[in-house]
Amino acid sequence: MNITSVSLSYIFFVVSIIEFIFFLYYKFLVINTGAKSKRRENIIGTMKDPEHWRKRNNIIAFISLFWSLISIFAFIYLKFFYATHLLSIVYVFIYIAAIVLSVFVFIKKNKIVTKK
Repeated sequence: MNITSVSLSYIFFVVSIIEFIFFLYYKFLVINTGAKSKRRENIIGTMKDPEHWRKRNNIIAFISLFWSLISIFAFIYLKFFYATHLLSIVYVFIYIAAIVLSVFVFIKKNKIVTKK
């Protein structure tokens, strides 16, 4: 299945917007659970390890920002510097799989281990 490079560029643009929204969400979580935040207790509650949770959310925020920037660069390249051709839609699935895989690898690597 093929797709035009212009359509593919807009798919990258949408992915960029979605990833930037994830970045804002996780960054606001980290900001609102800071030591001086009024909402800290409402969000954290009885969490076992809130500092590890904040650190993990901060890193996930920056992973989302990274993929957002890569997506916007791909959009700009395909929209303005690439001649209009047909491209395989497989590129989109590989790209989204790479995003999901990077988040899952990070989450699996940074699981909280309870001490006995």
